[in-house]
Amino acid sequence: MEANRTPVCYPHGMKRQVQYFLWALRRTLLDATVTADCPSCGSSSSRLIRRKYLVTSLRECTACGLRFRMPKEDPQKAESFYANEVYAQGFTTEFPADTELSKLLESNFLGTEKDYSHYIRILERCGLKAGASILDFGSSWGYGSWQMQRAGFNVYSYEIGRERNRYAREKLSCNMVQDLRELDGKIDCFFSAHVIEHLPNPRTMFDEADRVLRPGGLFVCSCPNGATAREGKDPVGYHKNWNQVHPLMLTPEFMLGEAKRRGLQNCVALSSPVNLDDVSDRKSGSLDGSDLLMIAETKCAIA
Repeated sequence: MEANRTPVCYPHGMKRQVQYFLWALRRTLLDATVTADCPSCGSSSSRLIRRKYLVTSLRECTACGLRFRMPKEDPQKAESFYANEVYAQGFTTEFPADTELSKLLESNFLGTEKDYSHYIRILERCGLKAGASILDFGSSWGYGSWQMQRAGFNVYSYEIGRERNRYAREKLSCNMVQDLRELDGKIDCFFSAHVIEHLPNPRTMFDEADRVLRPGGLFVCSCPNGATAREGKDPVGYHKNWNQVHPLMLTPEFMLGEAKRRGLQNCVALSSPVNLDDVSDRKSGSLDGSDLLMIAETKCAIA
């Protein structure tokens, strides 16, 4: 008779590492469609930046500058992963109970990790006035949309996670948009915070911005910084930033190049902590901080 076996219990971090390793191993060995082509521009030319757990690597496309994880994710599975609430990232995805939510709303999220006051100051320095329309792309359960709306902006929120979408609509009265085609050419500012790094193809975000922004509209995107300067300054933090749920590391070269390729203008890249005077002056600053901020504008209509 087989002896009873005590199940192996891993610390939470180790469990995630094991799951990541097994996922990457299966994806590499069993899926012949996985190639090292750039998920954005399709170039087959890339260079190795780092390795992790032997079976995953971070590569940089030599054509467009995007840094991407290998093996890559299946786009359809990635969408299902987020839509069906499999993704969990602490305060970003976990809904507060009613009593906790009341306290957060009363304090305007001040002092929490979801305090958007710095983003609101950036938007104001970009020239956005009260009443301007903003699309919060990847709004999660609405904490950022709610704060921007309270600051006087007319906010539309887009979130594919069904329960996060419902919570934002019912608990925070966010104006949730189900089909972005409803906003074609109507939006003053396309805003996104820590979303693009989750996408299998970063051009998806630029496509949606192209769709909804009016002439002279503003594109503002914040994400983990994939710059070489940041990699040298903070190698441990940099290494942690690319993982199963972050298949992309966005470099300033890629973000600025993609913006200019699409005809956006007044493009600047900055890193945290962001100098607000640089935002006002549209002046690129230091790029060794943990977060990357890109600001650009669509061309104004010809009179």
